Amino acid sequence: MITLYLARHGQTEENLKRIFQGHLPGVLTEEGKQQAVELGEALEEIELDAVISSDLKRVTDTVKIALGDRHLPWTTTPLLREIDWGSWTGQFLNAVNRRNPPADVETWEMLYERAGLFLDYVRRNYAEMRVLAVAHGQINKAIQARLEHVAVKNMNAIPLMRNGEARKFIF
Repeated sequence: MITLYLARHGQTEENLKRIFQGHLPGVLTEEGKQQAVELGEALEEIELDAVISSDLKRVTDTVKIALGDRHLPWTTTPLLREIDWGSWTGQFLNAVNRRNPPADVETWEMLYERAGLFLDYVRRNYAEMRVLAVAHGQINKAIQARLEHVAVKNMNAIPLMRNGEARKFIF
C-alpha cells in the first residue's frame, strides 16, 4: 500500500489575475508563501519517505518552503505539470471562448491519462511508502478522479483543491 498526500501549490499572482497558467512558472504571492508554510505545518507530524512534485517554479517554491529543514528524497516530474493550455497560456480566463478550445490545448482525456501514468509511476517506484506529491489544481483533480474511479466525464464532481491544501489517499 502507498499513502499519498496530494497537495496543491500556494497561490500565485497569476491565480489572482485569473490567467491560464498552464506550464508557466508562476510567482507565489505573499499569501501563497504563507499557504506553503501552513502546508508544512500541517505535514510536520506526518512521517514521509519521499516527495514528488511538478517541475514548475510555483510548485518547487512551495515545496522548498513547506519542507523547510526536512531532508527528504525529492523528485520532480513533468507528469505532475498543470494542464497544458496551449495557445491560451498567459491569457485571461474571461478572454477566451471556453466552449471552443484551440487544438493545442491538452484535453481532459489527455490529462486523465497523464494522471494514470503518474499513479503507475508511483506504484512502480514508491511501493509501501508515504509520499507527498505537490502539483496543481487540474492535474490533482484528475489524479483524485483516477484514485476514486471517477470517469473523466464526471471529473468536475471532484472539488478543486484550494491553494496549499493537502488530501490523503491510500492505495
